[in-house]
Amino acid sequence: MEQTNTQQTPQGKGMGVAGFVISLIGLIFYFVIAIVVAGQALFGGGYGLGIFWLILCLAGTCLSVMAMMKLGKTGGKKGLAITGMILGIVASIFTLMLVMGISKVQKSGDMFGDKFKKEMEKGLNQSLDSLSKATSKALDSAAKH
Repeated sequence: MEQTNTQQTPQGKGMGVAGFVISLIGLIFYFVIAIVVAGQALFGGGYGLGIFWLILCLAGTCLSVMAMMKLGKTGGKKGLAITGMILGIVASIFTLMLVMGISKVQKSGDMFGDKFKKEMEKGLNQSLDSLSKATSKALDSAAKH
């Protein structure tokens, strides 16, 4: 007599591994991305890379949650899925704070840039006025002699 395996095999392991790996990458490379995004913001660029990174971290979190649900229904081990979910949440929070912080820095940088520009124009105008006065004075004294 043949025995049939009526036990359901756990599904969602691959999804759990994928969620874990994406979340781990999101957290490990967050610091590199933060430096690049901050540099872009300082030089007038946008923060599209930060938003992409946020979406990547959220995707890792979602994959891990879906894997946990699938593994819970089929009786599989959920260790990697839980770890991926935690790592993804942490990476998502860090990246969200980065994007919000860069947005504030850019807004304050615009104000700083405007003030800097006005002060430079003011200083340049003062320098030109004093140069003009000195030139007029020198020409007047040269004409008298």
